[in-house]
Amino acid sequence: MKIKRKILKNKKYFLGLATGFLLALLTLKLIPLLSVKTSTINISLPFIAKRAPTSTPDPKNLEQETTKEVLPDKVNLGIHFGDAITKMITYGAIDKEKFLKLYEARGGISQEEKRLLNEQSDQETMVTRGNAGLILNLLWPLGIANKTNVLAEGPMGTKYKKDVGNFASTGGWTVGREGGGKLFNRFSIIQLNPEQEAVVKEIAENIYRPCCGNSTYFPDCNHGAAMLGFIELAVSQGMSKEEIYKKALLLNSYWFPQTYTELAIYFKTKKSIPWQNVDPKELLGANYSSGQGYRAINKELQAEGLLPKVEGGGGCGV
Repeated sequence: MKIKRKILKNKKYFLGLATGFLLALLTLKLIPLLSVKTSTINISLPFIAKRAPTSTPDPKNLEQETTKEVLPDKVNLGIHFGDAITKMITYGAIDKEKFLKLYEARGGISQEEKRLLNEQSDQETMVTRGNAGLILNLLWPLGIANKTNVLAEGPMGTKYKKDVGNFASTGGWTVGREGGGKLFNRFSIIQLNPEQEAVVKEIAENIYRPCCGNSTYFPDCNHGAAMLGFIELAVSQGMSKEEIYKKALLLNSYWFPQTYTELAIYFKTKKSIPWQNVDPKELLGANYSSGQGYRAINKELQAEGLLPKVEGGGGCGV
């Protein structure tokens, strides 16, 4: 029994010794492997972290792509002029002969457009790049001549009442039978009830234009006056606020193509938001559509070499 126990004990001893030896060999082999692997990982980390520099998009390609999104070939403005234009001619806010002479020098206007000067129209207004200036000049006198609380109670009718004829929107309108200052807030062209007046005021306060720092509530230039005229027509014809902001953005885009092409590039490249997904009300606000807001965006795009070149728009004359 003693001999068997001794043999068994020796077997356990040698088994333990062999196991220890094998573990030692494995450890000796694994340590260099682990060391090499760790070393490799440490060396490769900086290379994994590095990324290829992002290339600046070609401004010309950006311009071509973005202009198509910002300035569609044709847009239904969703409003009709009704008898607004014929009333303006009757009251003298538009002098038809002066107006036609102005456009004869520019190549003339179509027969369909001439009909707007002669008869009531219930046909919805289509806007294109070619007629955006004409639409501006038809809405402009409406914005300064129509009686509305925005004019009577806003800055032009209160703070600047004595100088109301000296603004670009009033003094600059030279295609009426009288000067624009004498037309100011004078005629009942579109009659608005108190609820509609409140909606016009609310929307006007939220829509800016990049030629100056004022909202449509202070329509001291042609673009502001024209936008006010559009809002009055849209509200009187039952258009929703959401739709008015959408169509107002389109009008501003046709009138200021350079500005809104740049803003579309800004949202696309800096915020990863496609133009069709941008909130029109936010975009028409002071942060983007006022002169100050737009210049800040323009400066940022200039610094990154992202500016396109788009011709036309922006002037405050007839």
